[in-house]
Amino acid sequence: MTFKGVYRLKYSRGRLSHYKILHDEKKLRHYLVETVLFSKKSLIYFLENYKAVVIKPSFGPGEINISFENNKYKIKTRKKIITVINKEAVYEYINCYEIHQKYYVIQPQKIFASQSSQIPYRSIVTVHRKPLSAKWRIVSVAYDENFSVFSQFYHRYYVEKIRSLSIMAAKKLGKSFPKYNTVVIEILFDYKKGLWISDTILHSRISKWDQYQTLRGSRAILSSLPKTNLLTHVTFRDYLNRFNEIIVKPCVGQNGLGVAQITKKSPFIYEIHSGIRNITKTNLDETYSYIEEIFLFKKDYIVQQKVQLAMIDKCPMDVRVITRKVESTWIVTDKIVKVAGANFIITNAAQKLLTLENAIQDSTISSKHSEKLESKIDKTCLLAANQLEKSNEELKIIGFDIGITNKGEVWIIEGNYVPNLTMFKDQKEK
Repeated sequence: MTFKGVYRLKYSRGRLSHYKILHDEKKLRHYLVETVLFSKKSLIYFLENYKAVVIKPSFGPGEINISFENNKYKIKTRKKIITVINKEAVYEYINCYEIHQKYYVIQPQKIFASQSSQIPYRSIVTVHRKPLSAKWRIVSVAYDENFSVFSQFYHRYYVEKIRSLSIMAAKKLGKSFPKYNTVVIEILFDYKKGLWISDTILHSRISKWDQYQTLRGSRAILSSLPKTNLLTHVTFRDYLNRFNEIIVKPCVGQNGLGVAQITKKSPFIYEIHSGIRNITKTNLDETYSYIEEIFLFKKDYIVQQKVQLAMIDKCPMDVRVITRKVESTWIVTDKIVKVAGANFIITNAAQKLLTLENAIQDSTISSKHSEKLESKIDKTCLLAANQLEKSNEELKIIGFDIGITNKGEVWIIEGNYVPNLTMFKDQKEK
């Protein structure tokens, strides 16, 4: 029996609209986790028919898990677990204390035996297409860490099936949302029960995840991009083991808010640096749990290889480069070096602003030939601007944060579509 809930949401990018769009495709319908608008009526229906359910906001992260155990209902969020005695109490608690958006959806939670666990395996698949193209391709897949316990047969079968379902779902959503070129798809799977598409997220052009996928489409600047992935427990562990020092940042955000640096000092010392605050954890799982609790409950995040920036007086520096589109040509119009404040990991809280020539002379960069480095920076930014324009023809200005290493290597940290120009005005007045 399927719950006959009333769809009240307008056609939008929300989870319920995605479900309805995918449900129209007969080849996908069988693989979808049933999704309806959250209400008291739908909650009671789901609790009467399923052992466990999950409630999600229409947009963004923040799951609420509910299960029936020992004749009580257990409500679990990121920060706490409480128990109540009946369905009405479940609704009253959630409605009073956990609802922060106008619309939420509710789904049955897939629980069944996967080896020794009662939780299905999970994969997070990113599918991307070039602007104005109908061809989608998979650019990133993160599987559960214990996925390798599958036999070779099951492993091959599920990998192929996950990839084909992801492409199919991206094509379907892409037709309804032609301006979106990056789709993230969560697929649950069990070697006995099958596969389910449990979640889909569209990343807009201002998302750093979409921006990274667009930029890496240019071979000319690929080597100037720090390694980047969606932040999950698997990618977090992988990047820390590979690079020892990483940056996590929200997919959508400005002014350095929510950015943190994680450093693996040893297998028993992990340092989390955000703003001027340093916190130490004793193992990787504890470190990720902290990141999840403090940051991930609000927004989707990416994880990025930390670029070892050149220093001035032991403080990291980077270059803000403004590119503008004049008629049909991109040009570099402004350039300034930002030096991070004492104990800060990013330059948004700059203690001083310098010209590139002066900054190079004062920095730890080995070569002091500023003209050659400036030419390299300009070329990289113009290539990047032309590449990003392919995804967003309306762009007229982009502010790039460019990192420089001691060896003079140039890295594109990110592009900003609404760059702060105040620093250039202040510098010119000085």
